[in-house]
Amino acid sequence: MRTPTLDLLRCPYCGGRLEVVSSLHHRIDGDEIADAILGCHCCIFPIISGIPVLHLEGAARPALEHLKAGRPDLARRAMLNLDEEALARHFDEVSASPSATYRDLVDALGPNFEGGYFLYRFSDPTYLVANAVVRAVAGTVLADGGRAVDICGGSGHLTRALVDLSSAPPLLADLYFSKIWLARRFTAPGCEAVCCDGNSPMPFARGAFRYAMCSDAFQYIWTKRQFVGEMLRLIDDGSGRGAAVISHTHNQRTWSPSHGQPLTPEGYRDLFETLEPRIFGEAGLFADVVAGGPLDLSRRDPAATLDADPALTIVASRHPGVFAPHRLGEPDGRVARGVFRLNPLYAVERVPGGATLRLRFPSPDYEDEYGACRQYLPDEVAVGAAALEALDALGARPTGRLTGELEDLARRRVVLDLPRLYY
Repeated sequence: MRTPTLDLLRCPYCGGRLEVVSSLHHRIDGDEIADAILGCHCCIFPIISGIPVLHLEGAARPALEHLKAGRPDLARRAMLNLDEEALARHFDEVSASPSATYRDLVDALGPNFEGGYFLYRFSDPTYLVANAVVRAVAGTVLADGGRAVDICGGSGHLTRALVDLSSAPPLLADLYFSKIWLARRFTAPGCEAVCCDGNSPMPFARGAFRYAMCSDAFQYIWTKRQFVGEMLRLIDDGSGRGAAVISHTHNQRTWSPSHGQPLTPEGYRDLFETLEPRIFGEAGLFADVVAGGPLDLSRRDPAATLDADPALTIVASRHPGVFAPHRLGEPDGRVARGVFRLNPLYAVERVPGGATLRLRFPSPDYEDEYGACRQYLPDEVAVGAAALEALDALGARPTGRLTGELEDLARRRVVLDLPRLYY
């Protein structure tokens, strides 16, 4: 964590500013805080591997004790839930390798870590919609400056979409230390991260951000009224042009996998007391994305449409440019943020003259939940040898550009712009 980020942080319990306790163990290199203990009016909290842990639940307490004893290695193990010595040693060995991939470390975290789903995140339907909304709304409200925060952001897949939009590094907040540790190493390098509890007040100063978002997690938050109030507090930066976005939250009136504790559309609307939101059925936004755009945020979905949709997107903003049609796409989709690779959902069979790629879902549950990807991912596709060689060359020289067959495969999401060392 960079030392300027301390100015954004507040204790979630007393609201006080946080400072490094210099009399306790700390390791600071320039303006980077690797390990330290923060204090406020009421508590002390650990910073472990550059990540402040601003809650007192679960492993946070034993991790704090390890850090006070000068053992940041054991503090990290505690926060990663590596209780078994053999598993912990294996993870340490894998993580020490400069060639270790996101997939390697997900596997090294053991069978209890919710990791398999995240490997395929960059082409699943909920990601495509959320990413389009992020690029549209954040791209609008952050165009003249301001910082972004991704709350309950997991291992940073959508945080990655904010890196080139946020004037200062975007901040990723999540309860699970392991996920944000992976994000800082792989999916969103350069972001700042805070481990905190979404059911508690947010550990940030009022107006610290201009854009706040939460994707595919709000249905699991019990303190929804507090959460929304906190999102609006965080974007109260004095400009009046910020935005709060909740994407892919489940609808109480329809069934969906991992249902959580969702509200009705009008229940979600009632959470916003000071800023009127607009609620969209995700199916309409998904259709926009599959069609290639524009993403029409000027639409007003009728009640019947919202009631029938399993997932909803909520956008609250006074910025005049938000509720309008938005062109889809990255600044230059032919140049990778990371590196162009084949979509990991495809099994590759080498044949004379190239390869045949076949869509393979990792599990029946994944297919049930994300099978709508068949609307844009072909079940089978042939790729020529020249295209495969060009893709391999792009992997070795990631500043290259997509051309010809590869550009078409990227448009169809058979080729993806993935973080380096992803799989």
